[in-house]
Amino acid sequence: MGSYLPPKEANLFKVIVKSYETKQYKKGLKAADAILKKYPEHGETLSMKGLTLNCMDRKSEAYELVRRGLKNDLKSHVCWHVYGLLYRSDREYREAIKCYRNALKIDSNNIEILRDLSLLQAQMRDLSGFVETRQHLLTLKPNHRMNWIGFAVAQHLNSNGSKAIEILEAYEGTLEDDYPSDNERCEHGEMLLYKISLMEEHGYYERALDELYKKEAKIVDKLAYKEQQVSLLEKLGRTEEGEKVYKILLFMNPDNYRYYSGLQKCLGLYSEKSQFTSDEADRLCALYKELREQYKWSSAVRRIPLDFLQFEKFREAADNYIRPLLTKGVPSLFSDLSPLYDQPGKADILEKVILDLEDSIRSTGGFPGSAQEEPPSTLLWTLFLLAQHYDRRGQYDIALAKINEAIEHTPTVIDLYSVKSRILKHAGDLPAAANLADEARSMDLADRFLNSECVKRMLQADQVGLAEKTVVLFTKEGDQHNNLHDMQCMWYELASGESYLRQGDLGRALKNFLAVEKHYADITEDQFDFHSYCLRKMTLRAYVRMLKFQDHLHAHPYFHKAAAGAIRCYMKLYDSPPNPQLKKMMNHRNCFLLRKRN
Repeated sequence: MGSYLPPKEANLFKVIVKSYETKQYKKGLKAADAILKKYPEHGETLSMKGLTLNCMDRKSEAYELVRRGLKNDLKSHVCWHVYGLLYRSDREYREAIKCYRNALKIDSNNIEILRDLSLLQAQMRDLSGFVETRQHLLTLKPNHRMNWIGFAVAQHLNSNGSKAIEILEAYEGTLEDDYPSDNERCEHGEMLLYKISLMEEHGYYERALDELYKKEAKIVDKLAYKEQQVSLLEKLGRTEEGEKVYKILLFMNPDNYRYYSGLQKCLGLYSEKSQFTSDEADRLCALYKELREQYKWSSAVRRIPLDFLQFEKFREAADNYIRPLLTKGVPSLFSDLSPLYDQPGKADILEKVILDLEDSIRSTGGFPGSAQEEPPSTLLWTLFLLAQHYDRRGQYDIALAKINEAIEHTPTVIDLYSVKSRILKHAGDLPAAANLADEARSMDLADRFLNSECVKRMLQADQVGLAEKTVVLFTKEGDQHNNLHDMQCMWYELASGESYLRQGDLGRALKNFLAVEKHYADITEDQFDFHSYCLRKMTLRAYVRMLKFQDHLHAHPYFHKAAAGAIRCYMKLYDSPPNPQLKKMMNHRNCFLLRKRN
């Protein structure tokens, strides 16, 4: 670096580079100006000065200086590298890749440029190029762990998992017998789990299980070890061993629903739609009875049987499940029971169970068949549950009657007002729902959830001005729009956009919908930092999951809503544009959003 300069200026050039790396930009500019005073056309100094100015938000000057520097020294890999860095900072990744490739034509073995190029190739999913660059890096520095891991991950992403496994095994062969040291055990264990998951992904189940058992002592994450073990045992059909491992996992976490599903699969008692023969249902009842005795404190072990029990057995189990939760006053009880409403006949049984409980509490002060007297709050939570039940079934008059009775019983419970607001919304009275949500919010001004619910109701009622004043209460220093945008508060922007669209204010509606689109662009951009971080920290399984998530990012419902809303705005503007020249622009933008949505 700093070619064609006398020793004094060459040392100053090193100061520029060091200052850029340590973010001491003023010091770097001072050194650059000192060189340019004597050598005003020195290409690499001009480029580095431009790069420094770019970090100080002086982009136009930066581009001018970098282009001038490149013009003066087209054969400098530094100038091309800096030009690539400039494009990268503006998310112009394809242009940055071209610049890096030009730099490599001049200095093909430059580690820094190769590393930067590999990051951009991973970002742009240029997987064949990513493999080639990582292989080049490994050839140049075979003693560097990150180069081995990077090459393996590149092969995996390029659908060559077998090669990735070979690379990881070759890397392990380079390690000393006493490796890893204590401070590297977690990272080495993660690499081993990644290798085993690769074997599983490509169908090498026996080999993966043998490797897992062989490397057990080196894997620190014992929960991940057990989960990987049971996954392999299931795929190999070794259900008896899998059953034992699932029971160990349940002992570790008896409220994990996945472990119960896995245990049922091992016993041959699993169904996606919870449809079982009478014999299977009896076996499941016996299983969960045994589990209930073992995990008395677990909620899941009492809730899961409600999914597969039918008729009288379901009624009895639901009754036993609901009673203690009404006594405790658990507001989320209906949310817990809500999936049962999709199963034929169970909503009717639940209604009868809850009504029987209500009648018994009113007449005897306790539950049916129980001599114990319930506290007054039990009636309140029974009415609360009934109101939500009738709301779900579309019987809004009865739902309102029940929730009003609950409010008369105890007017200070905030959840009652929130549920009444929801019932009014479902019944179509949006202004009343907004007023009631505001009343609930005013009862606890420190509750962000209540504030958000209130804002949502206001926007549904097209009370945008009031919603803006309300949402600002929980933003930093009252800077509502900027702070909400920085927090990527998409539910607010979508609801606000829909409200403006209903009112015909297409400009503001479009601004909100496009803000959501911008968030998704930022999320795509945010993955860039993880390409090097995850390889360095060995969080390889999480890294690959993140990349797969990013590949389907635009399938998220929020993006669909924003794209559909923006398209509706553009179509309305296209039909009656305020300026005829906008028509062509609208057509192009609609096509872009439709492509992304699809």
